[in-house]
Amino acid sequence: MKKQLFRHFSFLACITSVVIAVTACGNSAPSNGGIPTEEQLSAAADALGSEISSLSFSVDGAVYQFPMYVSDMTDNGWAFDSATKSDLKTLPGDTLVAPAVVMRKKAADGYGATSCSVQPINKSSSEISLENARLYNLKFSRSDAPTLILPSGITWDSTFEEVKDACKHKTTVDQNGVKYIQIKGDDTSYTVTIHFDATQNTITSIEYQGRL
Repeated sequence: MKKQLFRHFSFLACITSVVIAVTACGNSAPSNGGIPTEEQLSAAADALGSEISSLSFSVDGAVYQFPMYVSDMTDNGWAFDSATKSDLKTLPGDTLVAPAVVMRKKAADGYGATSCSVQPINKSSSEISLENARLYNLKFSRSDAPTLILPSGITWDSTFEEVKDACKHKTTVDQNGVKYIQIKGDDTSYTVTIHFDATQNTITSIEYQGRL
């Protein structure tokens, strides 16, 4: 009986230790500054599929689905930079033209290199906290260092022709040094616009946007 009880409590102790360890890993900032592993990138690319009109995407190995809320970002290790935290804590009711603000990935020593621009809105009549706001606009730029993947394996190095071939329901512009492709989402209230460098022919920024 004593041996059975000992085995039972030892098993419970092992399970408890594993749960605590997993929880601690999930809540702590990544020690590598948020740089994804090859395994994370491969799994994210597989999860995205091939339809860019789904408006799903992966940043640094985590998969997101637009339209989305600020909390979808903060739950995945993003935070508002210090200037935003001091100037914008809540959104009044019926705020449709909020300023675009910066969010950054957390790292072990504070903010990481990865950042993006977001524009939160509040269509309700009551004031809400910034974390509960919906995102009207979300923009990633190549210069801000995110490891970004779109469906069909689209990355920063994908060309204008490659993206055009991978997209349905698209509008393309290539004139006077301006190159971009806009794709309507499966819900046509939302779009993603992919901008290209006119010389290098590769992606410079990706912008998700809703309709007010």
